[in-house]
Order: sequence, then structure tokens, then C-alpha cells
Amino acid sequence: MSTENHGTQNGDNSLNVGVGDFRGASLNISHNQRPTFTPEQMNIQRHPSLGGRGLKSERVSAFGVITGLASLVGLYFTLFPLSGKSGSWPPLFMFSFIIAMIAVVTVAVLRRRKFEHFLGAGYYLEMGDQGGLYVSRFMAVCPWCGSNMQLRHVGPKEGPRDDRFICERNPSQHTIDLDPTVLPEIEE
Repeated sequence: MSTENHGTQNGDNSLNVGVGDFRGASLNISHNQRPTFTPEQMNIQRHPSLGGRGLKSERVSAFGVITGLASLVGLYFTLFPLSGKSGSWPPLFMFSFIIAMIAVVTVAVLRRRKFEHFLGAGYYLEMGDQGGLYVSRFMAVCPWCGSNMQLRHVGPKEGPRDDRFICERNPSQHTIDLDPTVLPEIEE
């Protein structure tokens, strides 16, 4: 059998399937593929927040567990007092329980993903190679125009959101999705 191409790939960037032989042909279905860049080409820079200080994930988990248990005990004794008088502390105990659960869940997620959006305004939580938690911001240089790019968490409110570098000079066209696995780990 011949590997000669007997079909045609000319047209308006559509793919027509019918009677034809595509052996030996190369198909390009998506003509709008964006180029990919390495962190070195973009000069990605990590800017540590909080003076570059980190917290040990074990301490954050322990804080969450202890605070959660204490708030549950306090809530129980507020709702079912020993003296018969009900206290006005339930909102405080509920608030501390929510903070405790956020701490425990955040550490669990970071142990798995090592990189997560945090608080808005371009801050990200990262886990170092020894289990430390760090808050960082990221900047890069636009490979198209040389302007600054900032990492933002963008997308629809109810839909999936992406971490994307957005150019300051041309924010509508100069965007690059970040793959956080290409970033160097924080060495502790």
C-alpha cells in the first residue's frame, strides 16, 4: 500500500470527513494554538510576602485541631450550661471553629497540590520542600512586548478559574496560563 495522500486539506480551517485517504497527511485541527514559554523565557520571579517567613504545616494543622476541639467544647458548654444559665458565646465559638477548619483543610490541600490561590489580589500559598507554608506573589516579563506581567486567578465566578499571567500593556491578548509544576520549589 502506498502512503501517498489522496485527500485534500485545503479550505477554511475546517475538517471534512468523507471518502478520502488521509495516510501520510498531517492534520492541524486547532490553528489558534498559543505558544508555550519556559519560566526562563518569561523571567518568572517569586516575591515572598511576610518578609519571606513561613509557617510549619504541622503547627498550622495542630493549631486547627486544637482550636476546633476547644471551640466545640466551648460551644457545648454554652448551649448546655452546668448552672442552667445560657451564655452568649456561640458566635465566637462558631467563628473559631470555622477558622480551625480552614487551617486544617488548607494544609491538607497544600500537601497535595503545593500551590494554591489565596486571599485575592494575586497572593498564592505555597508549600516548601520541607513542609513550610509561604505566601508569595509572582511577576514575569511579557515575551511578546517586554512589559510586566502579574499572576492573577481569573475566570467566571461560578466556573473553573485559572492562574494566568496577564500583561500590563496588552491585557486582553498577552496572557499565559501558568503550570505551577514548572516553578522551582522553595528550598528551606
